[in-house]
Amino acid sequence: MLLMLFQKIYHTESKDSAKSMESGELEVLATPALVAFMENTAFTHLQPQLKENETSVGSAISIEHLAASPIGTDIRIIIRQMTRKGRQYHFSIAAYEGEELIGKAEHTRVAVDQDRFIAKFY
Repeated sequence: MLLMLFQKIYHTESKDSAKSMESGELEVLATPALVAFMENTAFTHLQPQLKENETSVGSAISIEHLAASPIGTDIRIIIRQMTRKGRQYHFSIAAYEGEELIGKAEHTRVAVDQDRFIAKFY
């Protein structure tokens, strides 16, 4: 049985290919696109749990891209586990094309006050 806290499905397009992202020459799902799918799924799951005016930023990801996926397929990203330590949220994430595990990752996001975070840059 597959353990799942949250899932999101992404339909891959040409812009998600290794060729388009210049991370390779082939029209297959690029690892940077897979990372973006995983980060977006974690962000989407976490955001409703944060306080008003808070958001989360990614601070670490360790990924294994296990199998190639052709462009035009659906990729299902599953959050298997989420733990919290202070402002840090740690996610265990899996990616599937159909029933095949194509990737897995450990990802950390940090909750931040949006105004204070942005004020650092101005």
